Amino acid sequence: MCKRSSGAITPSSSISDVKSSASNALDGGSKEPSLLARYTCASVLTAFLAVWCKFTFVPENEQPGVGADMQSWHTPALLTLGYLVSLPLLRTFTEKVLAPRYDLKALLTESMVLYNVAQVILNGWTVWKIIDAVWFRGHPFIGDIHTISGASYAVWVHYCDKYLEFFDTYFMVLRGKMNQVSFLHVYHHFSIAWAWWAANKLFPGGDSYFGALLNSWIHVMMYSYYALALLKVHCPWKRFLTQAQLLQFMTVVGYSLVCMQMWPSDEVLFKHKLCIYIQVWEMMSLFFLFSIFYRKSYSKKKTRSENDAMRVEAKVTSADDDDDDQCQAAVARATNTATEIIGTAAKDANKVVSSAKRTLIESAAPMHKATGDGMSRPSWSIVS
Repeated sequence: MCKRSSGAITPSSSISDVKSSASNALDGGSKEPSLLARYTCASVLTAFLAVWCKFTFVPENEQPGVGADMQSWHTPALLTLGYLVSLPLLRTFTEKVLAPRYDLKALLTESMVLYNVAQVILNGWTVWKIIDAVWFRGHPFIGDIHTISGASYAVWVHYCDKYLEFFDTYFMVLRGKMNQVSFLHVYHHFSIAWAWWAANKLFPGGDSYFGALLNSWIHVMMYSYYALALLKVHCPWKRFLTQAQLLQFMTVVGYSLVCMQMWPSDEVLFKHKLCIYIQVWEMMSLFFLFSIFYRKSYSKKKTRSENDAMRVEAKVTSADDDDDDQCQAAVARATNTATEIIGTAAKDANKVVSSAKRTLIESAAPMHKATGDGMSRPSWSIVS
């Protein structure tokens, strides 16, 4: 038994307990989820998707807004307000309960892969359903108000998917990616649900399919990128996603304005125009917000590139300065060495000269004799 007192481990603690405590301290208290826990989360998500499909894929002749009454405004109001309220609650629960105990990124990996793959399949089906109706089954491409076909059914499924996409935000909150839960992100998910509810309520047939077609195709690209990123596979179209979204918004606006001019004036009702006005507003507002996001992202990348270039230039300049300093130091060392050698040689030469002078003086001394006047005279001189 491992006994603890005031947070200290007593000598009776086992080595495994010590290792476990150290591991928890290093991991910040988080626990690596088991494979069972990870697949349990994925199973819960699978069950939720099954329930969503049950309510969404009704028979085509019973499609709300076409073969049955469309939901009242209470449905989107309840779901979107619930979405807004749930975000701070989920954040608090995650930070205080889940994050200290579990590695949520690892726990949700399989669930997120499943969700993104499901979105790719669902949006791919929507694209196929609309193209099949327009290309092969006679649904008019533009200028139509009344035609009900498989494209209209795809618009209904696309609307229901807007609520399923709330999981985009929930996964961000659960993983602690609150910097990604921006105003743009929340506004997009909140407002787009209302826009497509209005489309199904006011104008489920005719030209209403076009926005769903483009948006579903963008989502095929987007969710496939998310899935590939989770699987650590390179996605070649990542860099074009925001640009594709901006192009989508303006294309839908252009299509909407043109189709209004092509509608039979004697058949157009206010609800048709109102639906177009709502869609144009939604697309223009998203275009504005996404443009700001794109400019900020681009400027950040540009700033990072410039900073990287400045750092490289600074390193090169520093290297050049170091080379100059090294050259100067080498010259100084060479000069000092030469000076020392010359000085040593001069000293040695002086020693040699002094030694030679002493030798000459000593050898000449026996041949001279000092005189009284201090002059030396030869020893053989007769002067006495």
